[in-house]
Amino acid sequence: METQTFLSAGTTFVSSTLAPYNLSTSAVIAVGTHPVYQDSISFLRFDLSSISAANASSAVLRLFVFEKEGAAPSPVVINRVTSDYDINTVTYNTRPAYVNTEITSEVSSDEVIKYIEIPVTTLVNQWLNGDFPNYGFALTNPDGTTSVLFGGKPVGASYEPQLVITYSSETPGKLTGIQAQLQRSPGTIIADGANVIFDSTLTDQSESISYNPATGEFTISKPDNYYISWWVTTDGSAGPVNMVFGLVADGTTIAVGNSPDVTGQVDGDGFLTVSNDPVTLTLVNQTGADVLYANIPVQANISIITVVSDSSV
Repeated sequence: METQTFLSAGTTFVSSTLAPYNLSTSAVIAVGTHPVYQDSISFLRFDLSSISAANASSAVLRLFVFEKEGAAPSPVVINRVTSDYDINTVTYNTRPAYVNTEITSEVSSDEVIKYIEIPVTTLVNQWLNGDFPNYGFALTNPDGTTSVLFGGKPVGASYEPQLVITYSSETPGKLTGIQAQLQRSPGTIIADGANVIFDSTLTDQSESISYNPATGEFTISKPDNYYISWWVTTDGSAGPVNMVFGLVADGTTIAVGNSPDVTGQVDGDGFLTVSNDPVTLTLVNQTGADVLYANIPVQANISIITVVSDSSV
């Protein structure tokens, strides 16, 4: 997990007594019914474009309290702004619309000259997920009698609004791969030591995995970690009791599927790490004798899957 503190990209407040004026250069932002500014609403914006995470585990809005008017605690309501606006030109007369997020913090006189912290995780995740555009916060106070002055952007980093977000810095993975089957060889024989020749490619979502249907060879060209699973249905062999099929990478067996039943399904799986050079992968009959494929619609299946970061797909 990673925690990052974002300073405000811009702050302002709008005042009913200064309705035509933009107040973005003010060192403080007012919320509530102030003796001078009267009805006051604060607007704050944060640039979260540097976060690639889709979800935050926590998000806290920190506001420095410079002054509080009124003996009773002042309710500060967190609202989500619903339309775009320019922090440097907006006024009381042109203020954007906003909706209540049901997040409220009570500010008391004991919190003057301190930072208060307000959890806003749900709203921040709605921005990160793209549920709503990030037009920032609007801070309101509905009591009609009290007010608070918070530090604004111009006051400097020690007192301006902060948004502290904790999130996972890992990039989500994405599954890609290839799936192939043998469908047109019911009741035929695969020789001992021969490759399974898959004749139908069902899914091919990876540019780094190619398949040669003439040889049964998969070539993996991109360094990464791969998971391979397979099965083969059989209907007897020319000798041994155990059916054995091996996954072979560049001539070396890396995983084996073994079944004591000569009639039925042999399956297996394995992991392969490709470092630098391309790797050739095959599924080979290692029974020690010729094997008869079962007389059913699908005789064999293989899936090769890699988990890669979004940036490398």
